Amino acid sequence: ETMATETVKPARTLPLPRWSLGVLALIAVVVAEILIAIPDPTNPKILPYQQYGLLLHILLAFALLFVAVYVQDWDLPLSLFLVALSLAPLIRIFSLSMPRFWGTAPVDTLPWLAVVGIPLLTAAGAVAYVQRISLQDLGLRLLAGRTGWIQAAIALTGLPLGFIEYAILREQAWIPSPTLEDIVLGGLVMFIATGLAEEIIFRGIMLRRAIDLFGTWKGVLFVTCVFSAMHIFFRNWVDLAFVFCVGLLYAVCMVKTKNLWGAIASHTLANVILYLIAPFLLVHLLPPIAP
Repeated sequence: ETMATETVKPARTLPLPRWSLGVLALIAVVVAEILIAIPDPTNPKILPYQQYGLLLHILLAFALLFVAVYVQDWDLPLSLFLVALSLAPLIRIFSLSMPRFWGTAPVDTLPWLAVVGIPLLTAAGAVAYVQRISLQDLGLRLLAGRTGWIQAAIALTGLPLGFIEYAILREQAWIPSPTLEDIVLGGLVMFIATGLAEEIIFRGIMLRRAIDLFGTWKGVLFVTCVFSAMHIFFRNWVDLAFVFCVGLLYAVCMVKTKNLWGAIASHTLANVILYLIAPFLLVHLLPPIAP
């Protein structure tokens, strides 16, 4: 009689520590954004390396998804994190489809932002659904009582933040005139494409998965760095530091309150001020920065 013997398969591991994959992805995002932002020395409006930055973002998105599939059977938290992280390059891939990035006027941005915002929000929703992240886990539960007042206070931070960022960047208006209709419609587009979509991606899905993998404050720091890197295209170090502080504020608010509505409203309001209101209110007080 022979005895059946059992063999224990060794646990599979990556040749690199888990955190290094996040760092490598962050470096790739930074390099891609720098390539997108580098201007032609003779004409700052021409971005000769933009297509290479776009290509790097595309390759990064596929690489993150490929590794996520590869490790999902033996390191599920890492797999979920990598899928969430792939939404960052997807934001830039979608945004670079807008003609404004290829030389169109700022006032033509909003219609294209609306077109881009829908698939971006859909992609975020699909990731949340596949990863079984509930609305409550995303911080989208209904507001009531003290929670509502706290989120309202966070939302109001968008007012000073929008004016501060305009003072830094002096962006051109995205609407031809500050009519109520244009501001309301533009605000709705920004709510969907930036406030809602970006906050769900960064402070909803990505932050949750980064915290699961790295711990609370390392996760907060990592996601804030990724969020900041996505603003390199402004080519303004002061704004980069400002965006880092704002991203950190939103992440901390999410961690402390477990609710995202305040950050969504603040983000939306800040962009409305930056692109739709401040360029008309402050244009004579703060003239545009010379290129």
